[in-house]
Amino acid sequence: MENFISNSESLLRKFLSDSDKIIKSRNGGSLLASFALPFDSFKSVDFINHLAKDYERSLYFEIPAENLSIAGLDEALIISENGEGRFAVTDKKIKEWKNSFISNWESLPDKKIPLFLGGMKFSSEHNEDDWQDYNDSTWFVPELMIFHKQSLNYLFFNFLIQNSSKELAAKKFRIKLEKLFKLNGSQVKTPSPVILKSYGDSPKDKKKWKQLVSESLGKISENQFEKVVLSRKVELQLSNEPDMKLVIENLRKDNPNCYIFLYHHGKSSFFGATPEMLAKFSNGCIEVDALAGSAHRGKTEDEDTQIEKALLRDDKNLTEHNYVIEHIRNTVSSLTEDFKIESRYSIKKLANIQHIWSRITARLSNKSSMMSILKELYPTPAICGFPKEASFHLIKKVEGYKRGLYSGIIGWFNFDDEGEFAVALRSALLTSNKLVAFAGGGIVQNSDPEAEYKETELKLKTIMSLFKNENKN
Repeated sequence: MENFISNSESLLRKFLSDSDKIIKSRNGGSLLASFALPFDSFKSVDFINHLAKDYERSLYFEIPAENLSIAGLDEALIISENGEGRFAVTDKKIKEWKNSFISNWESLPDKKIPLFLGGMKFSSEHNEDDWQDYNDSTWFVPELMIFHKQSLNYLFFNFLIQNSSKELAAKKFRIKLEKLFKLNGSQVKTPSPVILKSYGDSPKDKKKWKQLVSESLGKISENQFEKVVLSRKVELQLSNEPDMKLVIENLRKDNPNCYIFLYHHGKSSFFGATPEMLAKFSNGCIEVDALAGSAHRGKTEDEDTQIEKALLRDDKNLTEHNYVIEHIRNTVSSLTEDFKIESRYSIKKLANIQHIWSRITARLSNKSSMMSILKELYPTPAICGFPKEASFHLIKKVEGYKRGLYSGIIGWFNFDDEGEFAVALRSALLTSNKLVAFAGGGIVQNSDPEAEYKETELKLKTIMSLFKNENKN
């Protein structure tokens, strides 16, 4: 360990020395620096239990099917905004920092490297109730990032630097590395929790939610909107805090084609396994998922295939899905070039549910930034409704709680227009031993309130199945 730290510190000092002219040219202004070095001592997944216990802010992000994982620890730089202008202000600050960035990334075999990690809430809202630890939009550059992708294993040290602080940066790097190795050598063991109480899933709660669906169907028949996505939440009191490494391992095992995430700040941890990509930016192009329309999985392969075929013939689900495609076409095509629907009406299969899925691609134009595209694209009809303004207004009016990061954005990006953003579904917020899980369903003409409720139950299983309920056999 000591040899690694000493050698790494020497490499950092050389990087600072090589960058000396750039640093001095800033005349006291800050630079954001990123120093990368090969690192295979342990993977980011090994560090999950320390994310919430030993760091004020951290984020774990994984795509199991792509053998990619990221653990970002603490913050070197943060862009955090509240209010309606969060996309535009964030975009402006990103552009300002882009001109003040130095790195040794030219030596890396893959330039698609995360720099900023974080997320945005479903809507701009006051920090209150369950979500007080999170602002409406927060993107942070972690001080340390453990990055694993295929055969690549790297550690990134990110820091702000001025001419007078080069020596301080080297000392800080050593301290951070020493803490990293010390924590990884310690074991965090937590007994598996059980569900002591649950709220939001009683017969009375079910009746109330189904009534909301029925009222929404009435508004659809009056042509107030064509689709709205109504969510519900279930609050659990657990016997103790869960072992988050075990939670993430179980999510990964059951959902290998999903985005697995754990975003911690202050006393709260938001985690989940979402199947929906909002947008992926790479090589000057954008990919967008349309994911709407759902059915359960079959008990046998033949039954599963029959359910899949029925889903692809179902008018209600196809209508719901087509609203998402139309929204993406209307927003993305005007900001990009070569808009294409690469895969239409495929099926994405998860552990206990399957969805109609279409993949859309386009080429970025010089006039559009990632944040400007996300601002127009989000929220999609898959999580809000169609048209967006009318359905969004109804959600705010009738759901009775703040969604916060649920159905918000989670992901990463860098200054080279590389980034990947997921919609934070199949997720829950954990604060001590209190857990709040969320799920929603798309309401369109001919939706059945009972069937929609069952769909939310199916989606809630992603989280609920992680814990035993002592009140049930």
